Amino acid sequence: MASTIEEIERAIKQAVSTGFRGRLLERGLARSMIWKNGKLPEGAPNFAERLSYDLLSYGYSLLSLGLRLTELRGNSDIARLAFEKSAIAISEVVNNGRKDDPEKGFHTVLAGSAYHLGRFSAKAFSLITHSFQNANLSRIERLLSLLLLRRFGDLESEISEWQLSGMGEDTSLEEKLEADIDNARQGQEERTSSGAQAVEIPVVDLAVTDNYYSAIFEFLFALESGNAALLENSISRIETSLQVCSELSLLPQWWILRITKYLLRDLWDASFHCIIPVTPDHPQAQEWLQMRWLFIASLLKRNKAEIDLWPSQMEGARRAVNDWDDLVVSLPTSAGKTRIAELCILRCLAIGKRVLFITPLRALSAQTEVSLRKTFLPLGKSVSSLYGSIGTSNFEQDMIRSQDIVVGTPEKLDFALRNNPSLIDDVGLVVLDEGHMIGLNEREISYEVQIQRLLKRQDADQRRIVCLSAILPDSDQLDDFVGWLRRDKDGDALRSNWRPTDLRFGEIVWQRDRAQINFTIGEAQPFIPDYIQHTVPPIGRRTTPFPRDKKELTLATAWKLAKDKHTVLIYCPERRSVNSFARDIIDLHNRGALESVLSVPINKLELAIVLGEEWLGESNPIVECLKIGVAVHHGALPTPFRKEMEKLLRDGVLKVTVSSPTLAQGLNLSATAVIVFSLTRNRNSIDVAEFKNVIGRAGRAFVDTHGLVLYPIFDRHEWFRAQWRQLVEDTNARNMESGLALLVNELIVRMANSVGNTAIDTLLEYVLNNAGGWNFPAITGEEQDQSEIQKASWNKHIVSLDTALLSMLGSEDIPTEEIPEALDRLLESSLWQRRLNRYEQTNEGMKNLFDTVLSQRAKHIWERTTAEQRRGYFLAGVGLETGLKLDAISEQANALLVNANAFLLAGDHQQVIATTKQLAELVFNIEPFVPRNLPEGWRDILDLWLSGDVISEHEFADINESLMFIEDALIYRLPWGLEAIKVRAQANGDDIGDGLTIDDYETDLLVPAIESGTLNRSAALLMQAGFNSRKAAIRAVETTNASFINSRQLKDWLHSEQVFNLAITFNWPTPETSNLWWEFVSEFEPSSESVWKPSVAELPVQWMDSYEPQYGQLVKLSNAREEATLVLASNGETIGELRSRLKLQEKGIYLAKVHQDTSLLDVTYWGTGTKPFAVEQQ
Repeated sequence: MASTIEEIERAIKQAVSTGFRGRLLERGLARSMIWKNGKLPEGAPNFAERLSYDLLSYGYSLLSLGLRLTELRGNSDIARLAFEKSAIAISEVVNNGRKDDPEKGFHTVLAGSAYHLGRFSAKAFSLITHSFQNANLSRIERLLSLLLLRRFGDLESEISEWQLSGMGEDTSLEEKLEADIDNARQGQEERTSSGAQAVEIPVVDLAVTDNYYSAIFEFLFALESGNAALLENSISRIETSLQVCSELSLLPQWWILRITKYLLRDLWDASFHCIIPVTPDHPQAQEWLQMRWLFIASLLKRNKAEIDLWPSQMEGARRAVNDWDDLVVSLPTSAGKTRIAELCILRCLAIGKRVLFITPLRALSAQTEVSLRKTFLPLGKSVSSLYGSIGTSNFEQDMIRSQDIVVGTPEKLDFALRNNPSLIDDVGLVVLDEGHMIGLNEREISYEVQIQRLLKRQDADQRRIVCLSAILPDSDQLDDFVGWLRRDKDGDALRSNWRPTDLRFGEIVWQRDRAQINFTIGEAQPFIPDYIQHTVPPIGRRTTPFPRDKKELTLATAWKLAKDKHTVLIYCPERRSVNSFARDIIDLHNRGALESVLSVPINKLELAIVLGEEWLGESNPIVECLKIGVAVHHGALPTPFRKEMEKLLRDGVLKVTVSSPTLAQGLNLSATAVIVFSLTRNRNSIDVAEFKNVIGRAGRAFVDTHGLVLYPIFDRHEWFRAQWRQLVEDTNARNMESGLALLVNELIVRMANSVGNTAIDTLLEYVLNNAGGWNFPAITGEEQDQSEIQKASWNKHIVSLDTALLSMLGSEDIPTEEIPEALDRLLESSLWQRRLNRYEQTNEGMKNLFDTVLSQRAKHIWERTTAEQRRGYFLAGVGLETGLKLDAISEQANALLVNANAFLLAGDHQQVIATTKQLAELVFNIEPFVPRNLPEGWRDILDLWLSGDVISEHEFADINESLMFIEDALIYRLPWGLEAIKVRAQANGDDIGDGLTIDDYETDLLVPAIESGTLNRSAALLMQAGFNSRKAAIRAVETTNASFINSRQLKDWLHSEQVFNLAITFNWPTPETSNLWWEFVSEFEPSSESVWKPSVAELPVQWMDSYEPQYGQLVKLSNAREEATLVLASNGETIGELRSRLKLQEKGIYLAKVHQDTSLLDVTYWGTGTKPFAVEQQ
């Protein structure tokens, strides 16, 4: 048997190697995927009878080796690998195994503990959760389970109940032993093989249990107080009991104690207390110490206590406190990037600066806001998201200036900063979520240029950058990307392949009248035959058997998984498929082919249904899907409804989700199983980076130990299977070339093909001396259809290039001859420069060619514009052609914009609407303000929208098309166009009439009205503040005759007696939106009672007769008894009581220690509530 470190490590490496014992682990995993209640489905592959025995033997042997290696302080990574494989082996016996196995509870606890020691705490949590309620567990097994489940409140209650029962006290144990001996003598009990009398074992077990309870209590006290000495006391207690159990051969207790000993140490080593530095030498050391403490304490007191960091987060947590360490964090989906960002935010707030959190989607901004509010509101920090289009209202500018944490899209924040760079002067951290969004499309190029502008600000060295991504590359592209964002500082990106859950891949293959599900587990390929069979819905509803095609096979699979209590996410690469799914789901439900999967009372969905019916209509398939427990999600849904649906998804209320490509762009939706409906978009295969981002949503941390990624194949089996496996096995990451470089390359390639020469000198000559070089270069022999496609692409690229150039240069009056030098200065150390320097090593002259293209195009822009024009284009965020078109309509557009705002101020709503239609007719003819779809009756939609009508109450040819027009054209593009008109007029000093400029007029009213869909200024402001029902917002304002026009007046109105009296009727603003109102009020201005703050008191204490307290000794307060608040020692023993019974607050921490006058306790309460030391009335 291995005994030295080297021997143990060698044994572990051999045991975890591929193929060990005939691929034992793979066979165990394969069986667990397909069996149920310990039985294999009929027709499935067979497995050896001894497989369970072999897995348990292997698992416990590895567990012992890992513990022994840890004890000898060997290689911790090898020990954790042993723990992980041990957990897998044991758990695959209990997963879907026999429910009546009497040892199942014990094996589950040991497997969960092994997972935890392997630093897979989420897997441990998931494994224990699934069997905890029905498990056959001893007291100490149950206590260890509660620790793994982070149910610290339940732990303390059970320990207190045990302590008060007196079952573990010496006198009780003596009495029990004497009684049992008397009974044994009468029954003439024999001795056990260990030499101890059988009658003694129950008493020893109670003593061990009592000591275990005290040890766990002391450990909880250590986590609460941050006192490492209490940890040592706890482990010492475990070691004492461990020795006793070893001597008496109490094997189950010995296993639990042995694993607990190492688990407590490992958990402490991974805790926030140990990992997050305290920085005592920093100027803001005290502020950081307090913020750090509040962060740790508030997470500890969540319903599921959060106390430790995952392996993927530890280095990031340590580096988070370095104020100048720009982090590039590349972790798989769900591997904990947000927690690293939270720690960086915490540090920034502690040093007195604010935070910008940039997300690529408005939907993701809303999700991020919710997540950050949960963490930072208890710390007294404000969090807000900018929801509107590109422009920023006065209300939003106030928000950017004043909120501690501001969340928004790149476009929203970029527009604000172009027009007022000082808005972020006191921002110390910019978080770039999904920071890999660098590439060739215009949005990606703009993002790259925006980041470069941030890095080139004069105060850039006072601001930290943290980039989060799940799919960064491995090559020199990563080196350049990291060097760019880190500004060449020493240090690397934070990278890890660690995931909290595993992924399992499978195919659902339809053959004749049934589907088989095939899994791939290493070389093993288990399958479940007859997983889905043809069924015919009830007579008269449908005659065609279900499923009849790939979409119905996808739905049949989703419903089968949901029936097995899995959550399911169906991914559709094309958004149009999502609405189609909604219609088909309702049709199949009405025909009896699909049942409702709603597992909660429908009133849990009330707010989402109310908003869905308001925005989409009562009979809309997406709302109908919601009523049967299905979320149909895409980015074009009305924002208020989408946010409420996402809240239901976060809460786990909806079991099946159908999602669009929004999912691939970082939206945080996850499920046990992801079904990939299609692998193509517009007949092209989806990008492997998108695929990897999507499948990363399979497997929910703290819910699943593994996630399923499934692909339905209805026909052409071999062809589709080959496409699927190619994507699954593709290890390539995202291409991270500079989007600006890719753009210029596209133009150069077209030029080269046109002149028929790829020589750099020839192309340089073409760029420098061809007067028509910016016209679309024709290629001899190119087919007309292809030429038209290429021409559209060329023009699109030119627009993107112009926008980028004006974004970099347009804010300053740069002479034409200084353009090359200015570009060199602005692009110094940029991603553009770094990538071109790479290529220059193998293609001499290439960088000069690319630089020349930039400078020549910039000179072309300069030749056609003035400095004032360019500044207007810069402020509007548009390119040359768009800017020139805005110039052309400026006189008419300026007048219309001024008049529309004047009409709005005067309350002439008909004139506002008429003038806005005229503005829209101008703007909608200019890219990029042209709507994606322009319904035939768009003017009527605009009329209804601005009138505040409920859109769903009117008849439209296609309600979805109308809503997409509102979301895209009215909420996004028209406001952008109007803001562009305004800032262009400001930059050019346009004469509006009588020598007045546009700044002499009120022009800030129309855009919020269009974004909100109401001409009532107060209602628009109420919606901007986050109230999600347009109908109810208008009614709330109208019924109170409100006229607030800024955030201060809004707050006064919200706090008014009139509003309060109406709200408490729970019938206002409308009966169906009363709950929504209360939710909004609580989130808009959280009660001071929700913020953690300290309260201090000196409390008289009465000590137990024989107890002698020590000055400074840590104690705990407990209300376990009804008479008075108890004072407990660190091991949970009652050592005194207060003179009265306090109303102890559950959502806070009481830190108590003995005063110098030992008749008193010094107590500091940290938490919510206003009266933490109030006395209960007797």
